[in-house]
Amino acid sequence: MRNKRKSVLLVITLITLIILVFGATYAYFQAQTGLGASANINVTANTTDSLMFSVGNDLGLNITQENFGEGAGNQSDVTTAKATLIANNKTNVASYNYYLYLLVRKNEFVYTTEEQTPEILLQVTKPDGTVLTNIEGLNYVTVGDTSGFDITTKKGLITIADNKLIEVLESNAEHKTEDEWQVRIVFINLDTNQQANTEKQFSAQLKIQQEEIILTIADVCQNENMAECIKENYTLDRSIYYHNETLENGAGDNSYRYAGGHDTVNNFVCFGSDDVTCSDDNLYRIIGVFDNQVKLIKYDYATKEQLGTGGDYFRVEIPNATYYKGSQSQISRYFWNYANASSSKNNWNESWLNTINLNGTYLNNLGETWREKIAITTWNVGGMSRVNGVNSNAKTAYNYEVGIKKTDKTYEAKVGLMYVSDYYYSALPIHWTKQGYDVTSRGETRDYRSAVNDTWLYMGERDLTISPCTDNTDSEFYMDNDGGVGTLGIYSSSTVRPTFNLVPSVELADGSGTKVDPFRIR
Repeated sequence: MRNKRKSVLLVITLITLIILVFGATYAYFQAQTGLGASANINVTANTTDSLMFSVGNDLGLNITQENFGEGAGNQSDVTTAKATLIANNKTNVASYNYYLYLLVRKNEFVYTTEEQTPEILLQVTKPDGTVLTNIEGLNYVTVGDTSGFDITTKKGLITIADNKLIEVLESNAEHKTEDEWQVRIVFINLDTNQQANTEKQFSAQLKIQQEEIILTIADVCQNENMAECIKENYTLDRSIYYHNETLENGAGDNSYRYAGGHDTVNNFVCFGSDDVTCSDDNLYRIIGVFDNQVKLIKYDYATKEQLGTGGDYFRVEIPNATYYKGSQSQISRYFWNYANASSSKNNWNESWLNTINLNGTYLNNLGETWREKIAITTWNVGGMSRVNGVNSNAKTAYNYEVGIKKTDKTYEAKVGLMYVSDYYYSALPIHWTKQGYDVTSRGETRDYRSAVNDTWLYMGERDLTISPCTDNTDSEFYMDNDGGVGTLGIYSSSTVRPTFNLVPSVELADGSGTKVDPFRIR
């Protein structure tokens, strides 16, 4: 009996010990403060460290006639961010690192003087009470009797503390350390005419966390003008290339184009639907930003339900499973311009695919709300020779198709098709010097057939373009299902992907740009 009691006591003791051991672990939660500023909260037992973050209010400026004017003084807003580290009571010491950022989500302010005198200053007081005077990429200036970093026109992410060390030493009797940062923005009254900044908006938030932030377009462009925000923040997305005069082999037209693999470029937009889940029929992809307009192309091929069975409709066929990247079981095929039989020419303005299918049935099926988001575009439809479009590189094709050597022939409409150069520049830059198609024995490694894994625009079926081939009157350029570029008779059927520019006022509402979470616009 005595032995049995001992056994019971031993079991109870073991159970208690197990509970104590597991009680020394901790649960980790991710919380949100402010507008998404990260705060790591540890619920801990005695043998673990606790690192906690908190932020104050968001920062904002709204300069009006009522609160600003001659002699009114400066306008400012202030907030704080705090990191708190509590060491475990076993070692009584701990050390971690963290990051502190200011994310400027909206900034409509401008310089109002010819000298570009700073008008919005950022002031930061460090946890030790001293003033921060060095932030990479910003200038620390003094205007009147006020000093700070010039952020008058700044947008995006500003790194205030980069991998900052916080530690609890043995000498700390409370086994606790707090780093509190004070951040202030100041709009300077220059006592000059600053009317241009009246009613302008500025909003920003502090973000403090253990992990380094890697921002995306989606993080900074929500509720912003889509075209302008992509242009201003294109460096956040490595898939966007700015085609200025310094970009090697680029178009040189100051466009911002997406380039990269089919599954690696996050440029999806849901267009034509507000459904929670965006169907493939409503998925489009961003070719790029041209001037102040975002250019879209349908992700998958348009169906006969969208384009109609009149005009230049041919029939439906089973897609080529070897190449096709989409999800349709049947592909609708159309002629470029064959409705006029023997009199048909490669004049886009005569094409029934253009006038009836694209700018007729397709537009009508979108509905008025979505039609109004599409801009009327002046399409370059003069085309080019096969030598310049196929047996050359991206830059040459661009110049002859839509650039400085283009034929002066245009057509105005809302909807068109992609250019050959759109396709060329959708590939990674390593392919921009290649031909569209090389007939030599090693051609496949030297032309765009070798780029199929490096271009998001490739879908694996024959793709029509809007550009005619000027070598004769009955052919146009197309992309073949193997990725090469060639010319095709206007009476040969191919797939169709409607392409258009959005009106400049379109805003990016939300979404991350992925296929499952595409950008939503308004």
